[in-house]
Amino acid sequence: GVGSMAVAILAKLGFEVTASTGKKDQQEQLLRNLGASHVISREEADASAKGAMGKQLWAGVIDPAAGPALAERLKQIQYGGAVAVSGLTGGAAFESTVFPFILRGIQLIGIDSVYCPMERRERIWKLLGGEWKPDRALELGIQEISWVQLPQTLETILKGGAVGRTVVNTMSDTPAE
Repeated sequence: GVGSMAVAILAKLGFEVTASTGKKDQQEQLLRNLGASHVISREEADASAKGAMGKQLWAGVIDPAAGPALAERLKQIQYGGAVAVSGLTGGAAFESTVFPFILRGIQLIGIDSVYCPMERRERIWKLLGGEWKPDRALELGIQEISWVQLPQTLETILKGGAVGRTVVNTMSDTPAE
């Protein structure tokens, strides 16, 4: 969800986007349709850089996973770049050095939806409804299901087979029991 929306928004704003996925065979075409110029596997994105600093590969990274691989991403950010972390499916801990921060002046940015001031929220909502609106992601990355389809869909999600977002139409059929 976060990654797909980020790909669509950044591509719409004119950035050259490289998307990383753990399901390259299933998601590559979707990610390209969302605007990714390049699609790489999670293993490629998480590859260890040799030494304290890696090759400067990325101007910025949207990282919805975090975990140990976050330290590797920090080593590969270009001078003055940033990493925005929005989740922790890869784990809450990571170990890094200060080198990326003091040698390349990079930033590690967290997201906050709890204490974010209303003025900032309104400004961002306006952009997301206007020039930043991820039209492609909203058209391509969402499937609608009924209550009856929910148990099977949840099994697919738990097995790691889900692609995109699933919305349950609460007005269709009757709730599953």
